[in-house]
Amino acid sequence: MYRVRWALPLLIAVTAACSSPGTAIAPSRAPLADGAAISVRPITIVAAKILSPMELRGLVAKPFIVVRSESGEQRIRQVMISADGVEALRVESALDGSLRLIAKSGVALEGGGLSESAAIARALRHLVRLGLEMPGGGPGVRSAAGRTLVNWEREVRGVPVPGDGTRVVLNESGELVGVAVEESPLAAPPARVARADAALRAAAALVPSGALVDWGAELAWVLPTEGAGEGSGQRTPRRLAWCVGGVLRDGATFELQLDAGNLALLGWDVAP
Repeated sequence: MYRVRWALPLLIAVTAACSSPGTAIAPSRAPLADGAAISVRPITIVAAKILSPMELRGLVAKPFIVVRSESGEQRIRQVMISADGVEALRVESALDGSLRLIAKSGVALEGGGLSESAAIARALRHLVRLGLEMPGGGPGVRSAAGRTLVNWEREVRGVPVPGDGTRVVLNESGELVGVAVEESPLAAPPARVARADAALRAAAALVPSGALVDWGAELAWVLPTEGAGEGSGQRTPRRLAWCVGGVLRDGATFELQLDAGNLALLGWDVAP
């Protein structure tokens, strides 16, 4: 449903960015937004923090390009290439200079493996070295394809923002493979948040006959869907919503997202 964790797809995407010079997380180029100012950290500064002098030898920085991420955010992409044209490092930043993606290529698949605590400690060390904001809360740790992913989900006012967060990808010896940071724009929360039981009653009134609202209501920052009568682009501000789930008569599960203030329908999701 809406709150499905997408740590594994992110791991695959970062790994692809690290290993495929011609493959981009957001391959499309885009003109710079009107009035947008560029203020980014030069890739050479990032490279000096995460690459050894031997790794830096012979690398050349290419001119930056403007791209859009999969979430629709305009970014400045910088890359460093070796003498034979192979991409060694990619850095993407928001237009305000905030780092969004760091991807190293050629990081070995080490054996041995990291414990969960060691992976978290190593990930925090890399974030400190890069001068990135320390995420709050406890991260999730998982392994796939010879990589370890340490994932901090973003929360605002104690409410999760699905898909947002800070993710650090390591190899199994703790060497940095990549960092990805996602921060969606958020609308102002309502002045008064409706009660959970009111959200359940509102959801029950919206579902078809025979459907059962059988999950509790949970708050989340959601993206309104097209059918809700609002813009639904990836950069549309997310709204604070009560998420209420249940089962339709045919056994399919559903989730409704209701505005946390006035309980208007913002979106829905149905799965067989």
